[in-house]
Amino acid sequence: MSKENSVLIIEDSKAIGMLLKNYLEKLGYSEIHICETGSSAITTFNDLISQNKEPIVLLDYMLPDMDARSVLTQMLEKKPNVRVILETATEKEDDGIKELIRLGVYHYLEKPIRFENLKDIIDIIEKEQTFFSKEVEQTDLLKHAEHEVKQKINDQIDFLLKSHGQISLNMIAQLMKVTEDVVQNHLKELESTGKIVQLDEKKEISCNQCDSVKIVQAFSCPTCKKNNFYMAKLIEHFSCGNFSEEKKYVDNLCPKCNKEIKAVGVDYRIIAGRYICNSCDDIFTELFTTFLCLKCESRFTMDDAKWKAGPYYKVINL
Repeated sequence: MSKENSVLIIEDSKAIGMLLKNYLEKLGYSEIHICETGSSAITTFNDLISQNKEPIVLLDYMLPDMDARSVLTQMLEKKPNVRVILETATEKEDDGIKELIRLGVYHYLEKPIRFENLKDIIDIIEKEQTFFSKEVEQTDLLKHAEHEVKQKINDQIDFLLKSHGQISLNMIAQLMKVTEDVVQNHLKELESTGKIVQLDEKKEISCNQCDSVKIVQAFSCPTCKKNNFYMAKLIEHFSCGNFSEEKKYVDNLCPKCNKEIKAVGVDYRIIAGRYICNSCDDIFTELFTTFLCLKCESRFTMDDAKWKAGPYYKVINL
C-alpha cells in the first residue's frame, strides 16, 4: 500500500540517493524526490509545502553548496514541525552534529546507512503521526470510558518518553495538549516501578508570546540576517595577503598570485570555524541566533525569551 507521506532525499551521492529511493519504494513510498544540492532541496521543499504536503526529509550532512544547518533552518522556518533525518558519517558526539540535533533534527542516521535503522526511524514517524494526527480535546476524551481514556493517555506518554533521551514534564504536557497533573500521575507510576527516573529540575526556554516550550534555535548571517550560509576553512597566503576559501586553492596554488603554498605556518595559515554567507558574501565566526516557537511561530531573541522551570525524566527500562 502506498504511503501518504512524500519523501525528500538530499544527497550529493547519486548512488546513495538511488539506494535510498529503491528501499523507500519497498516500504510503500511512491512520491520520492532526490536533490543533490541544498539550494535545489529548498526549492523542492517549498514546492511540496505549497501543495500542503509534509515530506519526510533525509538530509546529508555534507553538501557541495550549502551548510546542512542552513538547509535545516530554512525548512524549520517554512514548516516548524518538519521531520528531518540527518545522514552523516560524523560521530554523534561531534559539536556540529549536537548543534543540529539541538536545532531541530528529528533523528540521526549513521553512515554507512543500515536500512533496518532507517526503517526503525520511519516506523517511529508513522506511529507518531497516528498518535497526533487527530487532535482530541480533553473534553472529548471524557466522553469515552474512563479506562480507555487513561490507557490512551498513558500510551502516548510512554511513546514520548521512549522517543527522547530526556524530556521535560512541560514538553510532554504541551505535545499532548493536556494538563501537567494528568501527565504527572502516570510519570509517578512509572517512577515507582523503576521504569523512569526524575532528574534535577532544569530551566528551558519558553515562548514570550504563548509560553510554549516547543522552541528551536534559528541561525542566520549577522550582517544580512539571511540563513543561506555554510561553514568553510579559509587560507591566508602571507606573501600576497590573499584570504579565501581552502577549496579555491586548486593544486595548492594561490588564486590571487598563482604561487604554490608549501609550508603551513611559514607561507600560509589555515583558519577553521568560519561561516560564509551566500547572500552577502560576509565571513563571520558567530551566527546570529533567534528562537522560533513551533506553536505560534513567533520569533524572539535570547534577551526577550522567557524561562520555564520543571522536572526532566529519563527512561531506564520502559
